[in-house]
Amino acid sequence: MGTPVIVEAVRTPIGRRNGWLSGLKAVEILRRAQTQVIERAGVEPSMVQEIIGGCVTQAGEQGSNVTRNAWLSTGLDPEVACTTVDAQCGSSQQANHLVAGLIAAGGMDVGIACGIEAMSRVPLGANVRNGPGHYKTDDYPWDDPPNGQFGAAERIADNRGLTRRDLDEFGLWSQQKAKVAWDEARFEREVAPIDAPVVDKEGNPTGETLHVERDQGLRDTTLEGLAQLKPVVEGYKHTAGSSSQISDGAAAVL
Repeated sequence: MGTPVIVEAVRTPIGRRNGWLSGLKAVEILRRAQTQVIERAGVEPSMVQEIIGGCVTQAGEQGSNVTRNAWLSTGLDPEVACTTVDAQCGSSQQANHLVAGLIAAGGMDVGIACGIEAMSRVPLGANVRNGPGHYKTDDYPWDDPPNGQFGAAERIADNRGLTRRDLDEFGLWSQQKAKVAWDEARFEREVAPIDAPVVDKEGNPTGETLHVERDQGLRDTTLEGLAQLKPVVEGYKHTAGSSSQISDGAAAVL
């Protein structure tokens, strides 16, 4: 039996939809996290026994075991086993649990848990829309995922007695904390800068390269500005100012 210990953790900067990282494929973003966590931990790549990655939308450029494809593109040991799991929003967290569980059970000594989502190029839900049939059966009891997250968020807000203003204040507070953290260099240790090709509005490369070192999600917002936003669903409290943005990015833990 082993005792799981986090030796190193790293992530790429996070880009907005059609933003700084949108010129990169998912494997190109994820391999940056994979190689950097190994380099920073100071271990030989051949010591890694398995890599388990989380990914929600496993289609197109994120299909066919994106964790393995990213690893193979690094040029490192091809004998390292790789698996990609889908637990929806908890996919990467589940990857962490699986790696830790294998170590605790004595199944391996060194493993990497990671995650990737390149939402600009592989939009959320692309793996269930316009495909060969629908995942639901006639007796499927739940609503479709597009309403699921927003509905859950509203139920949590209602259960906690949170108002629209409470959520706006939380969104503003989140932005303010992130700005302070970046200004005080609190994120620098965990972020691995990455070079990304610049693309135009149609997604075509311009021939330029951008060196990305910071998250793109910071916005110069105010409580008054947030109050003007429409809710994501009519009659709901949540808006784009109190919701997660559509993002591109990857992370890895050794």
